Amino acid sequence: MSTPRPRRTPHRALRTAAATALGALVLAGCADGSADEPAGAAPPEVVATAEPTGEPAAEPTPARPAVEVPVRRADLSSFEVESVVQPVGVAVPSIDVAIPVEPVGVQDDGQMEIPPLAEVGGWYRYGASPAQESGTSVIAAHVDSIATGGTGPFARLRDVAVGDPVEVTLEDGTTQTFSVVEVRRVPKPTVEWEDVFVRQGGKRLVLITCGGTFDRGAQSYSDNVIVTAEPRV
Repeated sequence: MSTPRPRRTPHRALRTAAATALGALVLAGCADGSADEPAGAAPPEVVATAEPTGEPAAEPTPARPAVEVPVRRADLSSFEVESVVQPVGVAVPSIDVAIPVEPVGVQDDGQMEIPPLAEVGGWYRYGASPAQESGTSVIAAHVDSIATGGTGPFARLRDVAVGDPVEVTLEDGTTQTFSVVEVRRVPKPTVEWEDVFVRQGGKRLVLITCGGTFDRGAQSYSDNVIVTAEPRV
């Protein structure tokens, strides 16, 4: 996948454009995995906040179609991003996750670019960088991969617990360490993405993949698994 390198743009213009674009970004049909029952419309489930619930993780079946991430009401054709220190890897040691990360944007068909292999994550380059002191950095990855015929590391995000460290390696060789503060499994139609893709506000990291049950007819998981982490004190 070819990803344009970020270019500098005035901070004021960047903030204005980012607020418009990121507030309109919506993730929808992750089309990976399988399950025993069709997708439902259950209310959002907080898997873990102050204490983990201990609920077992959904087990996706390997070698399913790739996740789709539509972008709605966001015209990013002329949007330029600020030159920042980019993330090149993310690791969650407690669940044995460690994958490289590539900067991604939006495809011509309106889908958010996500690396095709489940073993590689995509950092949304129109959002904040983990190197910055404010805003939300978003990294998403597929649950499984057609190319490798197996589940990817982010399939284990459902098992992460509050307090677990998340380590982000930056291109300058430094590491930013975060602590998980919340793990949620949210039905796709009810996800409030404007609360996820935030360029202003406190510094945080959000990891996203699919979860829940798998609708074979729609070729899509019912839920998104959303892990939120804040700088480790």
